[in-house]
Amino acid sequence: MITQIISLIIVILFVILLFYIVKNVFVLIINSIVGFFALYGVNLFLSDPIPINFWSIIIVAVGGVFGLIIELILHFLGWAF
Repeated sequence: MITQIISLIIVILFVILLFYIVKNVFVLIINSIVGFFALYGVNLFLSDPIPINFWSIIIVAVGGVFGLIIELILHFLGWAF
């Protein structure tokens, strides 16, 4: 009986952990799609566009709007991209 209860608790904890991982991956995917289009939109108005590559998408995906702002600041200062 105790073994079954412990097994049930472990399975429930595993399902909860899997839910949080999937939820975070989904948010990261949505942020990267929105970030790509935001970078594309910003590049339409800049005379010196920011290159859209793997690293710029990752920065915007993780940071969201703040990542885009940081990337713009770094680009204008000439420190990155």
